[in-house]
Amino acid sequence: MITQNPELPETIYLAISYHQHQPFYIDYEKDILVAPWVRTHSTKDYYRMASLLRKYPNVHATINLSPSLLIQIQEYYIDRLKPFVDLKNCKFNVKKYFSKKSFQTDPLFDLLVKPTENFNQEDNDYLYSNSWSALSVNEVVRRRFPEYERLYHEFCELRKKKSLISNRQKLRELKFWFTLVNFDLDILDGPVRLTDGNIIDLSDLIEIKRDHKYYLKRKITETDCQRLAIETYKTFINVAAIHSKLQLNIERDTGQIELTTNPYSHPILPLIYDSNDGKIIMPHSPFPKRFSYPTDADNHVKLAIKYYKKTFGKKPLGMWPSEGAVSEAAAMLFQKNGVQWISTDMQILKNSLRDDGSFLSPYRYKNMAIFFRDTELSDRISFKYQHIDGEEASSDFIKYVLTAGSREKKKSKLLTVILDGENAWEWYHRDREGREFLNSLYKKLEKLYKTRQIVTVTPSEYLLGNERRGIPPHPIDNLPVIHKLATGSWIHADFSKWIGTVQKNLAWKFLLKTRGDFKKAKIPNHSQDDKLKPYSKRWYLKKAWEELYIAEGSDWFWWSGEDQESYSTKKPFDELFYQHLKQVYLYAYKAGYKLEIPVFPVIAKDKIIEKKISKRTGTMKAGRRKSKVVFICDARNIQVPRAIYITGNCEELSEWVPNITKMYNDGTHGGLELKDNVWAYELELPEGTEIQYKYTNSGKPGEWGKSEEFPALNRTLHVKSNEKGICIQKDLFGKL
Repeated sequence: MITQNPELPETIYLAISYHQHQPFYIDYEKDILVAPWVRTHSTKDYYRMASLLRKYPNVHATINLSPSLLIQIQEYYIDRLKPFVDLKNCKFNVKKYFSKKSFQTDPLFDLLVKPTENFNQEDNDYLYSNSWSALSVNEVVRRRFPEYERLYHEFCELRKKKSLISNRQKLRELKFWFTLVNFDLDILDGPVRLTDGNIIDLSDLIEIKRDHKYYLKRKITETDCQRLAIETYKTFINVAAIHSKLQLNIERDTGQIELTTNPYSHPILPLIYDSNDGKIIMPHSPFPKRFSYPTDADNHVKLAIKYYKKTFGKKPLGMWPSEGAVSEAAAMLFQKNGVQWISTDMQILKNSLRDDGSFLSPYRYKNMAIFFRDTELSDRISFKYQHIDGEEASSDFIKYVLTAGSREKKKSKLLTVILDGENAWEWYHRDREGREFLNSLYKKLEKLYKTRQIVTVTPSEYLLGNERRGIPPHPIDNLPVIHKLATGSWIHADFSKWIGTVQKNLAWKFLLKTRGDFKKAKIPNHSQDDKLKPYSKRWYLKKAWEELYIAEGSDWFWWSGEDQESYSTKKPFDELFYQHLKQVYLYAYKAGYKLEIPVFPVIAKDKIIEKKISKRTGTMKAGRRKSKVVFICDARNIQVPRAIYITGNCEELSEWVPNITKMYNDGTHGGLELKDNVWAYELELPEGTEIQYKYTNSGKPGEWGKSEEFPALNRTLHVKSNEKGICIQKDLFGKL
């Protein structure tokens, strides 16, 4: 084979990876998915993120598909919808679909095909009163659909008044619009031909006008709603198919995408292996009683590899540790199971290196490669570029990569970008769903590939080489070595998003109780067995272990606690977590193990807020010298109706209850001058303390809502005083 486009001294390799994941939304008692997000992201993101790459054959990327996501698409949508969908005649057999049970997939999808005149009060509650309803669409997306926006505000107002909504046409339009706004805009601009040859064409229903917003062409009918259900099904059956078709095969010289997976239910693997490992990086945070089950951690890796092979026909070469969470023990589990590479955050590399080393290279740990994401550039895509035009964003991206490459004079330089591949795009308000950014970026990368300035690669492609694309191999044995791997994740290089607060530690307590009951009862593990007779005792044991592993997933701990917007009276993620724990016991009972089901109490929101407010004047644990800490938040770039507040992971900052600790704009507490919109707050904290915190703007006490400066991230401060004994932290609201 003739080598084309050889590597040049100035070439920088770029590895872009998108992470696609949804937790297990399964309610086993009702046998449905309680949330629509697997479906909505399938129609909006999962297909299009892979399909878009086909237009740019010289752009290679990595896509991580979580087992929980793929399992729900297959088992709760494709398998359950297939008997009722007639693609040839574009028909959905509604009568047959509802002949056995009220709900089969997620409630909002089932209501889409159910005639509105047959709705009962439960249906109405699911449609517009539930925690996850047809009103669960953010303001950026709503603005593109004025008719839906009007319905949204009308239903919200009626819901506040607890009014009965009996207008069948409005109910019909609401269920229709919720489905439509969650389709990829390319489909709305369509028609779009899918991988299997099916075409989605909604041009007779929707049109885009001069204001670049979408409007209905005519009055919506039940037939239109059922048609959207069919178009949704078409997307489902093409999600795995498009990824399989584009899967990179270096030997056959086909494909553009390297596919990876993550541990089975997306757990924080180091905490499952041994939760005390988290104390290494969070020494001042309260921790629950030790949870340590290395076999569970190993099975998470094994089950993920097994399902990946079932779906895509071969084992993955690389894996994404859920949330980039690594420890030395967890890393060895990947290697033990034949994984050649994993990836995590750059801060883990910085914490691992004793001496300065290259940040433009993967590293070898034992006999496995680890790729480290450039935190700054990855976060620019997720949080900065949503505020600027796509062309400007892509130019900034390319400039960053070329500048980074020029800093190191070495032949093989690799910069890694890893980000959430689904949630970021819906917040792009100046560039609809990031379409302009992605297309502009890929066009630039196509050109730069030809000049060899930037060559996109996948991690395996970088390690093994690709002769046709002029990429030499970079064997694992030749990579720079990490002798001691630091513990941490891709968020703050610690585990504070999943452990170390009152609510999160309570969830770990419940999980430990359930896992401990299994251990005491010596329940055999059949999670790896495939050929089991359904509803036999061994089959129920397998289901019990699967449910236990689901309860070990990271999402329940992420959304549990005061640091998340879902922290409200209705906590659907907490409810799901408790259901999964309960189901563990129910399956074990059906297998002949009569374990007593514990009561898992929920701490009420109002009691926690009241408790935190009363403790605001308290102090942290004594024992270390305290320093004066001054937080200064510059809010001159935004409107502040009332005040800027600060909250964080200590009592002095209200322990993640937002809009309680008010900052000052009067020139006191370390502030600059009166009413300059630079807000300050002064307190004393022990020297060396690590503080996680963020700012909010004029919100209601105890409610995040729109007041939060950024929903997915926190700020970090390590208290270290200057020569005057003061630690001053200056921030710009909404900017990291």
